[in-house]
Amino acid sequence: MGMERKALVTGGSRGIGRAIAEALLRQGVGVAIASRHPGEAAEALKREGLPALALPVDLEKDPPEALVAEAAEALGGLHILVHAAAVNVRKPALELSYEEWRRVLYLHLDVAFLLAKAAFPHMAQAGFGRVIFLGSVTTFTAGGPVPIPAYTTAKTALLGLTRALAKEWAPHGIRVNLLCPGYVETEFTLPVRQNPALYGPITARIPLGRWAKPEEIAQVAAFLAGEGAEYLTGQAVVVDGGFLAY
Repeated sequence: MGMERKALVTGGSRGIGRAIAEALLRQGVGVAIASRHPGEAAEALKREGLPALALPVDLEKDPPEALVAEAAEALGGLHILVHAAAVNVRKPALELSYEEWRRVLYLHLDVAFLLAKAAFPHMAQAGFGRVIFLGSVTTFTAGGPVPIPAYTTAKTALLGLTRALAKEWAPHGIRVNLLCPGYVETEFTLPVRQNPALYGPITARIPLGRWAKPEEIAQVAAFLAGEGAEYLTGQAVVVDGGFLAY
């Protein structure tokens, strides 16, 4: 791969983000994990011989640009950005306050834009960039029995941002893609998995008959972050066990 690549993974201490951080580390990428409490995850990875940099941040309040600057300086460059930080408010639209709507849209969409914009100069200078936003099957369908209008809107809007940046930044060696997981066994989805009225119908719609493990999503992210994805940009890559095909 030539020079060592450097990656910033938001939401990197838990769930899909944590799995992606680990997959990148195993590929020899230098990784900074950004979350509110990244220390424990970084220590656990270090015990496995995978030293990750821990950057404490609250992206609902702290400026994304400052995080990118801190990561690039600490890592000695930045080639890969993975925005996996997430929040969800599971309510029907009529029960959703504007504040809740803005909270979900801001973290998923606005922060994605601000992170990518701040990362651009580092990637352009290196002539190599990989921006990976986290979408969802809800990028394409409201899907399943859980009403999540703000989340669905944010994940759909991310596809527009992905396409726009992919088109604009292609001449700089930067590839921008949207990784869209289906239903994954994480802490984030625990409330849904613990509710039989929700878990049953969702699982019944997945042709592979089970929810994904975070590592299965992470393997695809690691590919998108690497040399092999050179001709892949502006795409929504769905990893859902066939959920959307049902």
